[in-house]
Amino acid sequence: MHDHTGGRPTRRASRLGFRAAAAIGAGALLAAGLAVSSAGAQTRHALRTTLACEVTDIGGINDHSFNASAYAGLKQAAAHPPAGTKIIAKFASSKQESDYNRYINGFIALKCNIIITVGFLMTDQTWNAAVTHPKIHFAIVDNTNANPEDGTNTIDHCPGPTCKKIATNLLGLTYNTNEDGFLGGYEAAATSKTHVVATYGGEQFASVTVYMDGYAEGIAYWNAHNPTKQVNLLGWNFKTQMGTFINGSNPFNDPTAAAADTNAFLSAGASTIFPVAGADGLATNAAVKTWNSSHPTAKANVEWVDTSGCVNDPADCSIFLSSVTKGVTASVKAAALEQAAGKFKGTNYVGTLKNGGVVFIPNPHYVPAVPAAVLTKLSSLRSQIISGAIKVKT
Repeated sequence: MHDHTGGRPTRRASRLGFRAAAAIGAGALLAAGLAVSSAGAQTRHALRTTLACEVTDIGGINDHSFNASAYAGLKQAAAHPPAGTKIIAKFASSKQESDYNRYINGFIALKCNIIITVGFLMTDQTWNAAVTHPKIHFAIVDNTNANPEDGTNTIDHCPGPTCKKIATNLLGLTYNTNEDGFLGGYEAAATSKTHVVATYGGEQFASVTVYMDGYAEGIAYWNAHNPTKQVNLLGWNFKTQMGTFINGSNPFNDPTAAAADTNAFLSAGASTIFPVAGADGLATNAAVKTWNSSHPTAKANVEWVDTSGCVNDPADCSIFLSSVTKGVTASVKAAALEQAAGKFKGTNYVGTLKNGGVVFIPNPHYVPAVPAAVLTKLSSLRSQIISGAIKVKT
């Protein structure tokens, strides 16, 4: 377990789709054997202290993706807390799914004021903890605050005699990444010299496939307007909802499987790979660079997911065509700040292109440069999605 009090971190001793109602509006470790330092928790002015604690998904804290970006949000909040307050940020980095409950319960015992869980794989565990501990505030990245209603792994599931539809102490952080996924798909299609692009996911649930749906729609839009330059998408079929996924015991951190899938796509002619799989994308980056070194006339690239690739993985910036991102950092930061200010609300936040909760980031350093006409078209498509003229399905 680690913490962050505005300085350098120091060491201490999600399953199928959005299973509940659509998100609405914008919202604002272990106990056994653990000795927690109080250094920085009090000042001579007796600042009100908020302990903000993150449980990562199994990709770990150094996934260069949504786990890392969530903790970046906590660190930013700790660096600039509301007046009269202090925020201490901590994280626990999961290695397997059995860690989820252990770390969540550890943070409950630690009396964290807000516990942020990262990823849809923790839906059941987060719901159960929120229902069991109504006085503790929770937030979950990539799901709503609604009852999972699966009836097997959740407490107070629906239907039932005391069924709760939502947990009012749980903030859902969701993102319409089909919108910027559309732009990524269009750019990949518009710049492909092989007329083949590819995507794959870590595991098949909605916070993954929403990206892939948008990506497929962007390619379909290109194909509809360029009948003589059709582009084939490998790894995902929008109509059948079938595609390529890592799966297994560690679907978001399995470099061997990710490299194998990437190499298969490259061998099939894919010019762009879009990995929606957290840390697996790092193996894709390595495979693409190896491919490029031996195929100079068939150069491939990557569109990074969740975060800005060139910021979070600068060593691979040269191969990023663009980044298809969601505002995990900003939304987690806002959640921690609202908790510290006493303004927490157990509602749901939805990130969109319009509110900046999802962002498409072209890479100006990519060589060869994306044609100006393509960039202009991407800007126009973004405006049309924001205005509703283009409705991206999922």
